[in-house]
Amino acid sequence: MHLQKHEQYGLLLMGELASVGNDQLISLVEVSRRHGVSVPFLKKIVSSLRASRLVQSKEGVGGGYKLARKPEHISLWEIISSFDTGNEWNIVDSACPINKSCLPQHIRAIVSENIKDRLERISLYEVVL
Repeated sequence: MHLQKHEQYGLLLMGELASVGNDQLISLVEVSRRHGVSVPFLKKIVSSLRASRLVQSKEGVGGGYKLARKPEHISLWEIISSFDTGNEWNIVDSACPINKSCLPQHIRAIVSENIKDRLERISLYEVVL
């Protein structure tokens, strides 16, 4: 399993939002300062999270972002899968160039499915609070 950069920062941003609670807004500038991530990159991250209805935003002075639901109702898998990366968790660098259903691919598919199942059962709340 390998998390892409935007998946890692998506988890980071969601962790920041969860740590302040559902009523408080956080600006991307604040997150940028804390973690050394550029604001334009964070805007791309938050765009995917908004599209997946994981975060809400408020524009203008005093604006920012907050979780759309309580952290106990958001799974780690929801966060990771909100990024349409084409990152196929089960097939990477095929060891079987001719036969895509060889044993290493079968094992990788089983492991990937188990990872996905586990991430679906771990809430943001469990890892942050």
